Amino acid sequence: MTFHLHNRQDALNVLPGDMQRAAKLLDCCDYATFRARTAMYSNDLAEAERWVHEFLRCKRDLDELVKRKEEHDKLLQVVEMMKERGIDIAFIMRKGNE
Repeated sequence: MTFHLHNRQDALNVLPGDMQRAAKLLDCCDYATFRARTAMYSNDLAEAERWVHEFLRCKRDLDELVKRKEEHDKLLQVVEMMKERGIDIAFIMRKGNE
């Protein structure tokens, strides 16, 4: 089962550069749950558990991409607030690099 990137862009709240990786991770989550269910139907609990762990790994990596986007969005809000207050962000960046 594979989901195409254009069907999921709206559902994934990640940075544009992370979209392809996020879509692959989402596919991984979907496949892992499918395999875990299949193993359960076959009464193979060890195999089901292995696929549950794989799902959790993919989900954790996907959560990190979402978190990175949230942090990026917060930084953009801070920059906008500073601009509204007349603070020159370029000046602050130069001072930080000295």
